[in-house]
Amino acid sequence: MSQLPTFTFQPLRVTARMASGFASANPWGIALDGLLASELRGIQKALLTGLGQEIVGAMDSDDPPDLRLPLARCTLSPTWHWAATCCQPSHPDVRPEVRMWTARVDARHLEQTTSYLPKVVSDRQGRYKAHRMPLLVTPATTLTWQAVGDIDAITDLLNGISAIGKKRSQGEGHVLAWEVTALDVDDFTAAHCHPDGTLGRPTPTECLATRPELRTHLGMAGLRPPYMHPSRRAQAYLPEAAGAA
Repeated sequence: MSQLPTFTFQPLRVTARMASGFASANPWGIALDGLLASELRGIQKALLTGLGQEIVGAMDSDDPPDLRLPLARCTLSPTWHWAATCCQPSHPDVRPEVRMWTARVDARHLEQTTSYLPKVVSDRQGRYKAHRMPLLVTPATTLTWQAVGDIDAITDLLNGISAIGKKRSQGEGHVLAWEVTALDVDDFTAAHCHPDGTLGRPTPTECLATRPELRTHLGMAGLRPPYMHPSRRAQAYLPEAAGAA
């Protein structure tokens, strides 16, 4: 049997040098543990597919298993979370800009995938209508995360990620380079705060029992991957949105 890797945890900082910025549905940025979980799941999925094994989607399970990420766990709350923050853009006070994306059906493609086409395929209504949708993009030259984890293992996973956020196939969120370095702060700060000292991730109320200066507004949020799964949601203090200042 293959032996599980041994991780050495320490406070660290992750920096992504960006081509232009990133698009995200989360107002407080992209979570580092989400990036690592997505990349690790992709690797495992490829291995299982090669072995002919069935893959169950994380959202299709009542209680999805937690992947073994190279991050420490914060257990100050009954609902634990990984010791890692969401990203902080290089200019956190700059408001996101609205870009538009469009989509329409390729009639030539339809001709190749069906034996019958109506005389007119409407692009104004129905399932084949054209779309013109807004996309919020946060401009940034760099993105920064803090965490408590294994530098080498995190670097290996991040080096396989070339783009982050939404609309990656359309060129958004392109990462030029990753850098992971040791950080001289305590574990709590590395796990919960941005470099400027503000709250850096959705944080359970119990985590901030002795840190009232970090408390923000309360809301429901996912605490660890898969973030959209109901079992991962809990009441938490929420970080400020980018450009909110």
